[in-house]
Amino acid sequence: MRVDIVIPAHNEQERIGPMLDAYLTRCAGPEMRFLVALDRCTDATAEVVASRAARDPRVVTVDYPKLGKGGVLMETFRRCDADLVGFVDADGATPPSEMLRLLDAARDCDGAIASRRHPAAILPARRGLAREVTSAGFAFWVRRIFGLPYADTQCGAKVFRRAAMERMLPLLTSRDFLFDVDVLLVARRLGYRIETVPTIWIDREGSRVRAAADAKKMAASTLRLWLHHRVIPVETEGPPDPSAAAAPEAQDGAPTGEPDAPGEDRRAAA
Repeated sequence: MRVDIVIPAHNEQERIGPMLDAYLTRCAGPEMRFLVALDRCTDATAEVVASRAARDPRVVTVDYPKLGKGGVLMETFRRCDADLVGFVDADGATPPSEMLRLLDAARDCDGAIASRRHPAAILPARRGLAREVTSAGFAFWVRRIFGLPYADTQCGAKVFRRAAMERMLPLLTSRDFLFDVDVLLVARRLGYRIETVPTIWIDREGSRVRAAADAKKMAASTLRLWLHHRVIPVETEGPPDPSAAAAPEAQDGAPTGEPDAPGEDRRAAA
């Protein structure tokens, strides 16, 4: 199966080079393409990516004005034509081996998302207390306000079947970091089966997250998205796209296929 991985990047000159090197080395097959979505970068990110593109034609650069994470993802997904499409953060926190596990999981369902909050997830380096509290609070807020069953909506590694993504794109509205929540809301409303996969996630230096300020932005963006889905709910007439595999969800609200204990996760199979 052909794969398009989108990498949203805003001023990532220090981190995106090593990240691309790792992915290009580990994901050596010609069936994979990496589309770097530059979100009005004012540093040397474009030059760093161009140097990799000159050595490997699987790297494609797409330059945008400032659209936000969700904005550049939506626009770049419209350019994708692979069987599976996904995205991963430019900081390299998700190792390429974990993206390959997500791709493997997505072959049997409509999509797969990495989770840092699964009991079988591995986090070698913990985030600072302020970031951890903000993240946990946001995860709780999202579960409460939207009724989503996912413990970790914001981990920056997700994969979907292109047929499912094409159906979801016209229904997505979040152009910021709430894109992750928006796409899961729409996928759930359309009846798509999304599998949660525990991941290895390595916190990287250079994060621009500011706990206090970002908490206010998160709350405001969440309320806007909630209001949008209340006023303009996703229509659910008709079954999911026949090219995407659908399955019922588990009784507890977690997607079918999500392991319940560390001993049952996909890492054991690997």
